[in-house]
Amino acid sequence: MVAVYVLDVAEFHEIVESARRKPQCRITKSDKGYFRIESDTDIVFNRKEMKMKPAVWYGLFTGGLNGEIAEFGREEVRVIGTNKPL
Repeated sequence: MVAVYVLDVAEFHEIVESARRKPQCRITKSDKGYFRIESDTDIVFNRKEMKMKPAVWYGLFTGGLNGEIAEFGREEVRVIGTNKPL
């Protein structure tokens, strides 16, 4: 399983909206100021699709994650599940 934690600030809301368009993603909102995006499979985000500026893009994981970043490029990031202990 993969879980990405996204800070509940306007700059990052498009990440959550992008995940809502992905059928494998489940989103829950915490009362502690973040969203949790969860999937049983890989999650791929595309910077241009989300219309994100590079500075925000490179701060994508400031909320944390459970999983492993398999690819992180200028335009796309892929997060995969991992069996490694946290």
